[in-house]
Amino acid sequence: MNTLFIDLASRNGTLACVTDEATLALKTVDHRVSDMELMPLFESVLADAKWAREDIGRLACITGPGGFTSLRVAAAFTNALAYALFLPATGIHLSDLKKAQCPQEDVLWLHSTKKQELFSRGFGSYADAYKEATHFQMEHFLQDLPENVPWIGELIPAHEEAVKAKGGVSIALQDLSSILPVFLSDQQYKKSIMEPWYGRKW
Repeated sequence: MNTLFIDLASRNGTLACVTDEATLALKTVDHRVSDMELMPLFESVLADAKWAREDIGRLACITGPGGFTSLRVAAAFTNALAYALFLPATGIHLSDLKKAQCPQEDVLWLHSTKKQELFSRGFGSYADAYKEATHFQMEHFLQDLPENVPWIGELIPAHEEAVKAKGGVSIALQDLSSILPVFLSDQQYKKSIMEPWYGRKW
């Protein structure tokens, strides 16, 4: 199945054309891209994959966390394509994508959101303590952070230094293009409205 992958949540966003066997085309996109800039990039990645719009079989969009405007643009773009082309779609949390790129099971996903705030989610042996993606004040998060924790994700320099001071180890991720075919094939697709994930309760 041909999947158009859309990620404007990551620091380095991505548009990709992916089959069940291979990533045919992938473009890095600034996560601050506007909706007007997105269409030419979309047409360009289709051309690289030698796809017409009708060749797209389904849509996969990273729904968050990320910048407010970036997530809104990604969701609106996905919804518009799904409506216009009668396509099923799936929303994927950024932590699931990063975990799919991680070569080890036991790891903590971290994502800075503001100067004193971040999201965290645990996998493997850390899953019980951090069961789902949760918003934390950095000060409180560091108080309970285990020593020498392996982590993945995107942290601002100040947060990265604070985690490193507790022995945290950043784990190198596998190349995105190599994991997308299997990862996207494992998702559940349906015809429904895509909604951004902002993650805060206030």
